[in-house]
Amino acid sequence: MTRAVVLGGGGVTGIAWEVGVLTGLLESGVDLYQAETIMGTSAGSFVGAALASGYDVNKLFADQLEPNPNEIPVSASKELMQAWYKAFVTGGSDPRKVGAEFGLIAKNNPPSVSPEQRRALVESRLVTKEWPQQLQVTAIDANTGHLHTFDHKSEISLPDAVSASGAVPGIWPLVSIGERNWTDGGMVSTTNARLAEGHQRIIILAPMPKGYGSIPGAVEEAEGLHTNADVYLIIPDEHSVAAIGLNPYDSTHCGITATAGREQGRSIAEAVRAMWE
Repeated sequence: MTRAVVLGGGGVTGIAWEVGVLTGLLESGVDLYQAETIMGTSAGSFVGAALASGYDVNKLFADQLEPNPNEIPVSASKELMQAWYKAFVTGGSDPRKVGAEFGLIAKNNPPSVSPEQRRALVESRLVTKEWPQQLQVTAIDANTGHLHTFDHKSEISLPDAVSASGAVPGIWPLVSIGERNWTDGGMVSTTNARLAEGHQRIIILAPMPKGYGSIPGAVEEAEGLHTNADVYLIIPDEHSVAAIGLNPYDSTHCGITATAGREQGRSIAEAVRAMWE
């Protein structure tokens, strides 16, 4: 049986929640380290790098409880959110068109955060700079809208790939790699769980489970995988939703979000074990 863990996007609080859930599961004896494939999108790429490299999730949990001096206070303005909504309307059900629209948003709305500041933040969050073999990271080509998957064979650095995967249009700067510009892989799906097709057992962590416009949400993507696989979708419960709050980029919520995620992980551990093992 081949197994995959899919870690979706959701800002810095999404990182904290995923770390909390993984911690609660591990404390309850559910080990996800041995998955053949670990897929990360945006926030999930940071957590995926840690999980795939075998990093101690308890240490990662402890990090969520302490302020990271490199974190930068950001939020999506009303105007930016309207531009995002328009991108979904314009692109419709075609993910590539939606991705291209978000590429335009990224180009036309350069954030105040410099590439150097963003890079320092990315490296402060990453627990390794070495590519784990089972890790896959998604990002969108800002010119074509094509969703791309990076891995250890892609001949780019892990910090570059993770930076690209989390380059939220209008929030964080575009990432240039070679002659291409890249933006957030979560703009055409918060999980990109469909890329896990072919595995027999799939666990999906989706801090932001809703779909946007004609783009399916995590529930729809999970249902699409059920035909040929056992799938367990984990989304924030009511306590986790309250902890995350309204701004997923607010790092002051990381501690309470990680704690809520850990409790949620403990509460679902038996059901996850029954499917996973």
